[in-house]
Amino acid sequence: MGSVNKPRGPRRPSSAIPVGTQFSPDLINLPEFLAALYEHSGDKRALQRAIWQPPVHRKRSSVPASHRTANLPLEAARQYGLLDQEYVATDLTRRLVALSGEALYEEFARHILLNCGGTRVLRGIEEMQRDRDAGLSSIEVTADSLARHLTAQGFQVTEHNTAINSMRMWLAEAGLFLKEGRKWKVGQEVKTRLLGLSDEAMGILAGLSEAQHAFVGALYRIDPEGWCKASEVRDLAEATYGVRLGRASLPKEALEPLSRAGLIEYRTGGTRGGKAAELRTTSEFKREVLEPFISTTLKSLDPELIRYYAMRPADIYASLNSSDKFEKGRSLEAYAIHIMRLLGLRFVEWRKRGPETGGAEIDAVFQGVLGCLPTVWQIQCKNVPKGELRLEDVSKEVGQVPTTRATHVLMISTGRITREAETFAMKTMRNNPLTIFLLAREDFEAIKASPGRLGSILREKADRIVRARTGSAD
Repeated sequence: MGSVNKPRGPRRPSSAIPVGTQFSPDLINLPEFLAALYEHSGDKRALQRAIWQPPVHRKRSSVPASHRTANLPLEAARQYGLLDQEYVATDLTRRLVALSGEALYEEFARHILLNCGGTRVLRGIEEMQRDRDAGLSSIEVTADSLARHLTAQGFQVTEHNTAINSMRMWLAEAGLFLKEGRKWKVGQEVKTRLLGLSDEAMGILAGLSEAQHAFVGALYRIDPEGWCKASEVRDLAEATYGVRLGRASLPKEALEPLSRAGLIEYRTGGTRGGKAAELRTTSEFKREVLEPFISTTLKSLDPELIRYYAMRPADIYASLNSSDKFEKGRSLEAYAIHIMRLLGLRFVEWRKRGPETGGAEIDAVFQGVLGCLPTVWQIQCKNVPKGELRLEDVSKEVGQVPTTRATHVLMISTGRITREAETFAMKTMRNNPLTIFLLAREDFEAIKASPGRLGSILREKADRIVRARTGSAD
């Protein structure tokens, strides 16, 4: 009989962090492992023989019979950037092999944070712990719960896998985690020292536009000593990256954010457009960190979540009353994400930024699984204490549904909701599977007083919607 081709199941999405099976500190002596990679660079068989024997491997003395198992440490080395696809030692390996002791483990940890998704893993741990501290979650951090948390936010990590634990163990060698006791407690001082960037600086860099990132890229290419003209950095950014930075707003657009991040100091000559503006980098401006952070690390980070987790709910509510329109807009973004976290949803995109509307409203799209059903949510927050949510506001949101493919619309106002708006929403739902939740000032205040009230508020409104659809409304 001829062979039968069995149908293959759906391919599992690849993990966003390196594999960790047979590559962890309890199994691998890192200095000896690096020495073996360097000595046998490019010779796969010689590499396999060397890494499965003492002093490289701590618990084995021969190459496993299984081809797959035999290759696992080498595959991990490739994914961690220690070997290229031809099993040749990389520049990273050549740099690490010259180090020893604490310096070696710190440099490897820095590489993991910047180039292997390590920073996103740390942020996931901190997010989960802050949610627990704020009473928004009761989930303990474990390798599997962390994998679910990160995957739900679009950073794919496989559950029931050694990858996260192996990464945590390597980072623990540099002091980022305790080796015993609270194994998932992040050492903040060690993190800041290794990255050379504070959480505030990372949040600012994550929120920069493409043109602003180009400005930073040009700056670390110049790497000036002392003061230099900001216009020269701008010109190099535009020539190198093909972007355009505003002439009349260079200090505000590019210099002020970097100054707030502690990366530069600047001064202006008072001329329009910042033509006489000069800058100099600070001791916090480290090219060897910023280059991989901007080119690689940022791709795994979510700037909106970074800003949200930098604020307490009390800070968000206080900032909603700010006289600064920019701050008010940012706090409204944070409020939208606060609602998202209460519902266990994942951020997808902004449709209208707070600063574009004077900090008065924000539109965003979130998605997630509620119960066992996948959902897509359009969420609009309107910070208009003396205003109204009107029929035309609801109509506009309903009109966006074909574009966002939303299953739910949630509109939250710090003002009142007109009867016409409520009537329109109910009529729409009677003839449409779309669910529309309208929350007015009293709901906003109830959630502010007790975040858990969001669930009961939505349940009460959902019951009313069901009654209206079945013709049993009051």
